[in-house]
Amino acid sequence: MSPQEQHSSRGYSVPTGRPYALKELQANVGALGDRITELYDGAHPAEYDPVADALYVAFQTAAGLAPAKSYTGCPEHPNGALDPEAPEGWGRCLICNDRRRLGRRLQGGRQAGPAPAGEQRRLGYPVPEPPYTLDVLRRYLRTIDEQRFHLTLGSPDQDFVRIADDLHRAFIVARELSRPRNASGCSEHPGAPIDPDAPPGEACIFCAGRKRRAQRPPQTPEMLPRIRRGERRQLQRRFERPPG
Repeated sequence: MSPQEQHSSRGYSVPTGRPYALKELQANVGALGDRITELYDGAHPAEYDPVADALYVAFQTAAGLAPAKSYTGCPEHPNGALDPEAPEGWGRCLICNDRRRLGRRLQGGRQAGPAPAGEQRRLGYPVPEPPYTLDVLRRYLRTIDEQRFHLTLGSPDQDFVRIADDLHRAFIVARELSRPRNASGCSEHPGAPIDPDAPPGEACIFCAGRKRRAQRPPQTPEMLPRIRRGERRQLQRRFERPPG
């Protein structure tokens, strides 16, 4: 048997690096369960930081196992030009759409039809809609945990695409939960400290300080900024020099 026949008679070959990446993904997702059990409703945002970091690492691993996403969604021209007037049901690749418009394909000269749905691998990952709560995060992680048990070295690409998308959704939820809470009630400074001397409804220390400065009389002296050595600044006179 010739080497070419031996090569063609081989069965499925595992892609390079998949065993190690799959083992790393299984370990990272399995460790997330212990982190989630320690969280509770009303937990401090800083407690979600390790969860968000672990989810991002797992997402990067799953994205590496899944087929690469492209701008055009075309396996033949992944980084080609985008068609700004692509008809509904067609792909985004300008080169392929021009061929379809001409009514010819490169192979056989057959009449071209719409692009198959499998070609649409858009760039970007799904982002869930708010609200972002701990229950939503737990629901995503349960789905991810069920998917990882069925992942093997021979799993189809769609399984890795699905778990990568779900990991990205869970990461977005955990990232939003790790942001500072709006304890001050201020839409401009949601993570601002609370001013204990401010009246109710005006607890933002930044807005309260700005309001106090605006209420000062015009003749109130203010501390001038310190001038560094070698730097020249033109300071406006605050008081007019008396005549004479």
